[in-house]
Amino acid sequence: MTEARLAVIGHPIAHSLSPRLHTAALSAAAKPGSYVAFDVRPDSLGDAVRGMAALGFLGANVTIPHKEAVRLYCDRLDGGAAAVGAVNTLKFTETGIQGYNTDVGGFLAALGSGIPGWSPAGRAALILGAGGAARAVAFALQGAGAGRIGIANRTADRAAALVAAVGGDPNLRPEDADLLVNCTSVGMGSEESPFADWERLRPGAVVCDLVYRPAETALLAAARARGHRTVGGLGMLAHQAALTWRIWFDEDPPLAAFLAAAHG
Repeated sequence: MTEARLAVIGHPIAHSLSPRLHTAALSAAAKPGSYVAFDVRPDSLGDAVRGMAALGFLGANVTIPHKEAVRLYCDRLDGGAAAVGAVNTLKFTETGIQGYNTDVGGFLAALGSGIPGWSPAGRAALILGAGGAARAVAFALQGAGAGRIGIANRTADRAAALVAAVGGDPNLRPEDADLLVNCTSVGMGSEESPFADWERLRPGAVVCDLVYRPAETALLAAARARGHRTVGGLGMLAHQAALTWRIWFDEDPPLAAFLAAAHG
């Protein structure tokens, strides 16, 4: 059996748990292979992607800040990645570099398992951020039938563009939201929080943070202290990784191994 060479690229990348998850999955499936993390600066992204293709890598995950820019180096995008405008998974084939997005399915799976029985259908969601992860979450919520989608971002033009892309509501306020999702990197390895208007957030709103290091971010801790139900980033990490496995190997993923490694 050919050894599968896999990687994750981002900048920074030291925080990534993806090597732990995929190494555990390879072991659980008794599949020969390796999974490494590469810190790739934005100005070296093209060289890195082409280099992995030349070196015989099977695939790679893509994280902050490359999810949108990496599209330029893909020969083909699947329908989800093309619609979202962001790629988090690459597959290197004899016919070229293929780009996919598993963040959409991973987010919905994590939300469903994190709060069983809760659905975004017909509800209002406020997303913090407008980058690649935010785009995936916005399109996931749109596909799940969310009633209203708002975007809060430091760059107003990017927020407006994403609102327009998903038919969202540019006037959505925290007091309107049934769901608050942090799609920024704020809080990663720090005590910072991307949200402070707790008095305005609707009572009973669900709070989700895609940041998974630390597992209990300042955002989640503050939300729980105020009685909000919360969903952390580890679930999405595991579920999107499992969907990535299906793309690379065309077989059912060892989901239990991904979940155990994420929460271990």
